[in-house]
Amino acid sequence: MENLASNTSELLERYHRSRRRALLASVIAIAACFLAMGVILGVALTRQTNTVKAGDKEVTSELSSAFVDVARQVEPSVVNISTVTLPVKQSSRETEMFSVPRPSFESSLPLNGNEPARRGNGSGVIVDSRGYILTNRHVVDNVDRIKVRFFNGLELPAEVIGSDTEVDLAVIKVEPTVPLVAARIGDSEKMRVGDWVLAIGSPFGLDQTVTAGIISAKERDSSELYKRVGFQYFLQTDAAINRGNSGGPLINLSGELIGINTAIATSTGDYNGICFALPSSEAIAVYKQLVKNGRVVRGFLGAMTDRVTPQIAQVYGLPVARGAIVSNVSETMTVEGKLVESPAAKAGLKLNDIILEFRGERIKDDSDLVRQVASTPVGTSVPIKVIRDSKETTLTVVISQRPGQIDDQPFARKASLAPSRPNIGISVQTLTPTRILERELGQVMGVSVIRIESGSISDDAGLRLNDVIESVNRQPIKNAEGFKEAITSLNPGEPVVLQVYRQKLFPNPRIFISFNKP
Repeated sequence: MENLASNTSELLERYHRSRRRALLASVIAIAACFLAMGVILGVALTRQTNTVKAGDKEVTSELSSAFVDVARQVEPSVVNISTVTLPVKQSSRETEMFSVPRPSFESSLPLNGNEPARRGNGSGVIVDSRGYILTNRHVVDNVDRIKVRFFNGLELPAEVIGSDTEVDLAVIKVEPTVPLVAARIGDSEKMRVGDWVLAIGSPFGLDQTVTAGIISAKERDSSELYKRVGFQYFLQTDAAINRGNSGGPLINLSGELIGINTAIATSTGDYNGICFALPSSEAIAVYKQLVKNGRVVRGFLGAMTDRVTPQIAQVYGLPVARGAIVSNVSETMTVEGKLVESPAAKAGLKLNDIILEFRGERIKDDSDLVRQVASTPVGTSVPIKVIRDSKETTLTVVISQRPGQIDDQPFARKASLAPSRPNIGISVQTLTPTRILERELGQVMGVSVIRIESGSISDDAGLRLNDVIESVNRQPIKNAEGFKEAITSLNPGEPVVLQVYRQKLFPNPRIFISFNKP
């Protein structure tokens, strides 16, 4: 019995030891599995993190490359526009290329005491290879001369083809010797809030400046800027736009023109992050009319309307606050001092009618109605859906011509780099031996500049009083008559290169001044 008990105890002890070993092996196996899973998970996470970083770099690189490609593509189509407005007394009189010399070299006042010319700077974009350039009206409004500087440094005079006050656009034209690079026109309606855009222009006169941003908002009502009902919506962007950018292009990342940079909202006069561009859809429509007619003709409805507010919608039983409610309509009305017939009254439009659709398009508010009417060709019969006494009805109105500005000339004076008479705007005097000694000029020979017309070609080029012109196009000048002959022998548009001795620059007094003969 004792041997049996001993054997049983030994068997039980062996069994328990084997169970403990099996359990330990299981625990080790499970731990190994968890460890392996952790290693695999760690590797996966590491690879994922590295992939994200690489992706960020790739996206940044691709975006940067897109900016570079777009800038290179569009820059040849962007121009700098510089303008000169002559003082009233000077611009109103005719001047000779060479007038009677003044008796004194020392005087630095212009003849007749004219005030300095006023100069301006802006941007533009080539929209036709034949030389048509789109810019803002306020860049070229009422100026005497316009000079366009291109991407390659070429400078050409320009004239105004037409302008439109309502949307602040103008078309100017140069006469190129070879076709220009025109910008590709994009569809501004397809732009989305958040889309990247580039602005290119000449802020503060710094040519070909490129800035980047996004479309911050669409359909920004012009009445919010001008505090009156206007004819357009703006694209809002945070791309940096400053003075001198006016008239330059807003470009999408396909390299297409989708806006003309026009205005900024600012408390300082400079960039504050809120800028506005006229959409290309509106700009090109205006451009086509200006090129064809020199002015823009807009449609006229002949009824006063207000925006449908939520309160008006509730009172008049509309499900949503949308449309324009007629506040005033009569058979005749006075517009800009003129008594005209009302197309709306002829069509049967009445007080309290709410216009929901115009020409098949939904009307958002009264400003939207004004813009849609303005863009409708004169003489078009247009269906108008209205709510009258809680019932829908459709009227047909024949759009007439908006009175007022159509009778005005686009510009009181057409700007051109060349005045009606050839004029480089200086008077010169032969530099005699006596004068040479008086001014301590040594062996300098030529003619001395004794008068410069403010804002003239010579003034713009940098010629100054008391400069001594030693040669014209490499030909030495001995006297005033020789200088006159050298200039008059050149044809309009030919280059003029003056070698000039400017005493105050001593010990390096010689400089070159160049321009094209007007």
